[in-house]
Amino acid sequence: MPNTKTNWTENLKRLGCLVAVLCFAVVVAGFLAPLQSRGARAERLCQKGLAAYEAKDFETAVKFYKEAADQGNLKAQTLVGIFYRKGMGVEQDYVEALKWLRPAAEQGFAPAQSELGLCYECGFGVEQDYAVAVEWYKKAAEQGDAQGQIQLAAAYGLGRGIEQDDEAAAEWMFKAADQGDDLAQYHLAVFYRDGRGVKQSDKNAVKWFKKAAEQGNVDAQFWYAWHCYHGIGDRKDEKEAAKWWRKAAEQGDAESQNRFGFCCLGGKGVEQDQEQAVEWFRKSAEQGFSAGQFSLGLCLYEGIGVEKDTSAAVELWLKAAEQGLEGAKEHLEYYADQGDAEAQKALDGLEKGD
Repeated sequence: MPNTKTNWTENLKRLGCLVAVLCFAVVVAGFLAPLQSRGARAERLCQKGLAAYEAKDFETAVKFYKEAADQGNLKAQTLVGIFYRKGMGVEQDYVEALKWLRPAAEQGFAPAQSELGLCYECGFGVEQDYAVAVEWYKKAAEQGDAQGQIQLAAAYGLGRGIEQDDEAAAEWMFKAADQGDDLAQYHLAVFYRDGRGVKQSDKNAVKWFKKAAEQGNVDAQFWYAWHCYHGIGDRKDEKEAAKWWRKAAEQGDAESQNRFGFCCLGGKGVEQDQEQAVEWFRKSAEQGFSAGQFSLGLCLYEGIGVEKDTSAAVELWLKAAEQGLEGAKEHLEYYADQGDAEAQKALDGLEKGD
């Protein structure tokens, strides 16, 4: 398996930060569209706020949401809190964010409870407290809030703020995934792939990776392609693998760019095209991805799909080797043994730690 994608535990550790980045868009899309405010005027203000948000006029959006929030609209209060937490349209201010989030959470509004839990988990404006975070996540999760369910699942999986329990983690992740949340679908697929909290099932892993991939989740696209390419959990399908690696590559995923490059290089699932392969390897390498650097180096050294340039190839292999990619070091050693002075110099510098 590729060594650059995070493992089960690391995936869960990333969730808090990832949700902190994504949740504003989720909130806007998820509970403003079917807005049910306490009054027609508050609803109109929120719709104006939404229009301003979609136009990326965040200052105006905050203005309208604040007016609605002042009328007691819980959704607007939550959004104002998120604006302050993220510093969108206003100066970032965690304390001010809590001022708007806490009343909505205490009145039982699930998205605000999830947000408040996130503040406690990450220490935004309050002393970091995982146990208190879990309390708020539970309140939101039990009301069916997908964000709360995801964060509660992560807490159970890591044993952070609550006793570690893989089965409970999988159960709550399933609830969010079943609501169509792509992040939860991806993590549930990982649970099935690794057999954590559920019976190991490649078939179920592929099912949930595909669902998340179809919603644009780049990690799910990578792993769905991986399973298709190797025929794990379903029939081997190189064309399907290439299709999904390309989708992830087009979203900027460096590992998928490298993988799709190899599909192009060998005509695996796509028409063989060495020049296109080089372009994808280059995109991957330019992000500092060691395997992409190694692949581009191979093409440059042998003149495959690109003009031969052994000096550039050696430089790329050195960069990859410095990141710990053994294959790159082995190539430097091989060509050094063949009398390549540049490879020998790079190898000497690597061994000296220069």
